[in-house]
Amino acid sequence: MAEETPIIAQYRGIKAQYPDDVLFFRLGDFYEMFNEDAVEVSRLLNLTLTHRADNPMCGIPYHASKIYIARLLRMGKRIAIAEQIGEIAKKGLTERKVVEVITPGTATESEYLDGNANNFLACACIEKDQVGLAYVDVTTGEFRATGFNEKSLRENLAKELGRCSPREIILPEGLRSNENVNAILASLSISSVSYYPDWHFNSKQCYDRLVKQFKTANLSSFSLTETSPEVAPAGFLLDYILKTTNSESDHIKGISVYRDSQFVIMDDSSRRNLEITSNLRDGSVQYTLLECVNNAKTAMGGRLIRDWLSFPLTNEEQIVSRQNHVQVFVDSVSFLRKVREQLDGILDIERLAGRIAMDRAHAKDLQALKNSLNLWLKARPSLEEKGFGFSDSSDAEKITALIENAIDDDPATVFTEGRIIKEGWSEELDEWKKIQRNFNSVLEEYAEEERQQTGIQNLKIKNTGNLGYFIEVTKGKLDKVPSHFIMKRTLVNADRYTTEKLQQLEEKLNESGSKIIQLEHDLFIEVRNELKKYVLYLQQTAQEIAYCDVTSSFADASVSHGWVRPEISGNSREFLVEEGRHPVVEQHLPKGEFVPNDLSLYSGDKGKSFALITGPNMAGKSTFLRQNALIALLAQTGCFVPAKSARLGIVDRIFCRVGASDNLAKGESTFLVEMTETARILRSATDRSLVIMDEVGRGTSTEDGLSIAWAVSEHLLNTLKCKTLFATHYHELTRLEHDSISQLCMDVSENGKDIVFLRKVIQGASENSYGIHVARLAGIPEPVIERAQEILEKIQLDAGDEANVIETVKTAAAEKKGLTYAGGLFSEEEMVINEILSSDLDNMTPMAALQAISRWKKSLDGR
Repeated sequence: MAEETPIIAQYRGIKAQYPDDVLFFRLGDFYEMFNEDAVEVSRLLNLTLTHRADNPMCGIPYHASKIYIARLLRMGKRIAIAEQIGEIAKKGLTERKVVEVITPGTATESEYLDGNANNFLACACIEKDQVGLAYVDVTTGEFRATGFNEKSLRENLAKELGRCSPREIILPEGLRSNENVNAILASLSISSVSYYPDWHFNSKQCYDRLVKQFKTANLSSFSLTETSPEVAPAGFLLDYILKTTNSESDHIKGISVYRDSQFVIMDDSSRRNLEITSNLRDGSVQYTLLECVNNAKTAMGGRLIRDWLSFPLTNEEQIVSRQNHVQVFVDSVSFLRKVREQLDGILDIERLAGRIAMDRAHAKDLQALKNSLNLWLKARPSLEEKGFGFSDSSDAEKITALIENAIDDDPATVFTEGRIIKEGWSEELDEWKKIQRNFNSVLEEYAEEERQQTGIQNLKIKNTGNLGYFIEVTKGKLDKVPSHFIMKRTLVNADRYTTEKLQQLEEKLNESGSKIIQLEHDLFIEVRNELKKYVLYLQQTAQEIAYCDVTSSFADASVSHGWVRPEISGNSREFLVEEGRHPVVEQHLPKGEFVPNDLSLYSGDKGKSFALITGPNMAGKSTFLRQNALIALLAQTGCFVPAKSARLGIVDRIFCRVGASDNLAKGESTFLVEMTETARILRSATDRSLVIMDEVGRGTSTEDGLSIAWAVSEHLLNTLKCKTLFATHYHELTRLEHDSISQLCMDVSENGKDIVFLRKVIQGASENSYGIHVARLAGIPEPVIERAQEILEKIQLDAGDEANVIETVKTAAAEKKGLTYAGGLFSEEEMVINEILSSDLDNMTPMAALQAISRWKKSLDGR
């Protein structure tokens, strides 16, 4: 055992209360970590590991702690801050206690946050076959919840967690061994996952906690009852925030309960495949849809753009309302530029309001709030003239006036530095500051007063470290010393005195420093508490600013890239796009190089709902697929779209099954992942959905893959009847005959061996995949290319002979039955043909061959 010093004993006692957290233990100007925390943190942060009384120890400077805390939070760590409280003991131990636990989901300091993204803390639990999910951003007060049946847990929980991307999630202990939950957590990049005993999630207690927080009689105004699945996780989150932050979080004033029907549904794999807010390569925002449309000038606008892209609307009226405001900016580029310049200096009012509510705001925060509101007050009038509606501005004027009058223009962030309260706000504070600032002149005034009264013209007031302030009188003037002078010390040439008034002045000077700090602290708290009355107004104002920022950002993207306003209809089933473009790909190509393409689809029983797209790799099939999904998504966020024109019916769901990936850690092959995603689409899509499918069935044998792709296509055509873009290399699928099929292919220009992919979508079917050409472009050695060409020619020759045999057999069978063969597939004949093609002739005995022929003949005869 390491030596148990008093400090180590105190540390162990506190650590025992926070066993799962990294304990930052304040010792003077450092936060120290001991034992297992020290070993782990020194490794994570590359700190020097030392020892104290044989206990491993590492430390970080107090003033630089936020840098290290931010790094630990990104790694998913929780940090308990143990501060020295009360007076520092001269003998024995100074008392210490944990004043805050900082977790990835409850961090409030700007150094720990991404200004353009919400910092969500999530909680999920299951009760009576219902799953409840709630998530909250402590910094902004945004609080959301939803619920769904436990049978759909794996699909819906992944979808919702992927949508909100929480930094931290809390679960009941009972879900620790739930296979579906563990599979979801393994697929998502949530930095911190923790479990709490199930009794914490009591619905009755959580209901009461929510009622108390929202100061309402019940939760009916939030569409919640005591039995709602959302109540338990939402109520627990409030308790968790209180325990970790030691704050009531009064800025969390309500909860938004939503359902799938309110927004376009996208499962997590579709969202990832479309690269809406993060790319597939490294998870960053580069090469994403968000990067294309996010020209927001404020952090609030940046977060709202993410929100709109994650929650596309299905309500036509709401979509058109957003479009109208985007149109205002598009119609007047000069107005657009003016507003964006005005928004540019506005800081994060939403998070500043949260800091005020949680008693975290310092004086510079208040000055930032004042300056931001002043900029907003200047921007409002012109926006109101254009039809934007805002709340009354009188509260903003009161807030700015209060801060202007009370807070120093260039304040300190800590009370010990002074410069918090402006001169003129408090007479008492001004008096103390005058004493501190002008003490020499005050002393001189008093010295002159004594000179006049005593007649001692060379009287001086001096100061030494051991005597303090004193009046010095030379030996020649001692006869004039008045009775109220009090002797302090006699020297050879002079005597030193004090007076009651001088002692009072000295006491005031000595007291002024602490008095000023205390007064500034108390006055600042008064101002901040007064501002708490306006937190709700500030949150509303922040949303108004964010809305203007997002609509002007959409307009800026539309003007810059030549996007158009789509015609939106809730009753229409059409999807008509003229010269559509991929917003991300186009932006990263030289101007004018992207080749636009049309698309015309109608879901239901009328028109072409199913576009079967064939063509070689690298010809642009995947780009064409994704661009139409992104056009639909952009349109339903209220944004303009990259096209010459677009007329779109509202879709309820967007599915995007593209690419090949595996999840080997969970024992899922590429093909299993592909089939799982395909199954989800076939179970969930409706006739109002938009389905994007690329290369279904490519993860298995050709026969299996073609069969699956064929059957999936038929189900989409005959049962779901949704708008579908189906890209494939199985050219056999072009033989599918259906009134709703539109045959499209990628145009290719061939001139001898020279092949050019024109990236143009045309009517018709492709008969060549040009895979060898693509291999040559990729740098495959020429001998390999030549050998591949020889093998391909041999396979095509054999396939031609085989096809003739198949055609002959099938035609004969059809004629035997009195049918006319039209190139379709008959299940009975297909079984015979497959058996013929798969027969191992080299190892088949004559008797087995005769028996097989007899069986095939009977089958084709219908006997």
